[in-house]
Amino acid sequence: MSPIDSIGGGVTQQLLGLALDGSMSRQAAIATNIANAETPGYQPLAARFDDLVQQLRAVVSDRAHDSDTRQLIGTLSRTLDTEPLKVEAGASKVEVDMQMGALAKNNLQYQALIAAQNQLLSIEQLVIGDKGG
Repeated sequence: MSPIDSIGGGVTQQLLGLALDGSMSRQAAIATNIANAETPGYQPLAARFDDLVQQLRAVVSDRAHDSDTRQLIGTLSRTLDTEPLKVEAGASKVEVDMQMGALAKNNLQYQALIAAQNQLLSIEQLVIGDKGG
């Protein structure tokens, strides 16, 4: 195990990257919904990512083994690559005001994830700098 893995650079970095990918998927669903708000028969989309994150939270909160977490991260990654969007359950039409609220929320979450990723990279650089000196 490298020093970076011991401070969270392994799984934590993967989770941050996955969360950023999920945020982009959510952004795509929201944008598509807004663009098709007036399209007759259009069914709103949702990011499939959100359902799978609940499973990941359960694994992490149960303090499961690292291999369980890594396996679920792989599943989430493949899902985002193959089927990032799904029809939103129970939604029959696009509510633009709700979509705009979701867009603002997603933007804030994305910015927070970027800030967290930057902090993690700063910590990794600090560790690498200390090991080199």
